Amino acid sequence: MKLKDKTYKKFVVFFEKISKNHDENEFEIAYSEIQRETGVASITLKKAIQVLKKDGIVEVSPGRNTRYGRFRYLLDTQESSSKELISKNNKEVNNNDEISIDSLALQIKNMTTAIDQLRQRVRTQEMSISVILDRIAELEDNNI
Repeated sequence: MKLKDKTYKKFVVFFEKISKNHDENEFEIAYSEIQRETGVASITLKKAIQVLKKDGIVEVSPGRNTRYGRFRYLLDTQESSSKELISKNNKEVNNNDEISIDSLALQIKNMTTAIDQLRQRVRTQEMSISVILDRIAELEDNNI
C-alpha cells in the first residue's frame, strides 16, 4: 500500500504529538478528530493507519465504538527514527510505482459501476422534476 511522503510524515508527527500529550501511554481518539487534525479524507485515514500499523509505528485496537480507536505510539520520540521511517516509506513508494493491470481493470470496473448508478439516479431525478413541472402547469391552468 502506498502513501505519499507528505501524508506519511503528517501522520507520524500527529501520532507523536498526541502520544506526548498522553504521556507516551495508549490513548483513545475519534477517527473524525484525526481527520480534522490531519486534513485528510476518510479513505486516506484508513490507508494511513494500515500503513503505520504495518510499519510498526502505531498499535491499533478497537475503541469504545466504531468511531473511536485506541492507539499506542510505538516509536521513540527521537526525530531521527521518524526520519528513517519516512525515508523507508519513500523508497517503498518508489519501488511500488508499477501498478498491476488487474488492479487497474478492477478500478475501471468499479468506476463504471459507479457511473451507471449515478446515471440511474439522474434519470430518476429528471423524471421526478418532470412530474412536478406537469403538476405545477395543471395548477396554474386551474387558477386562470
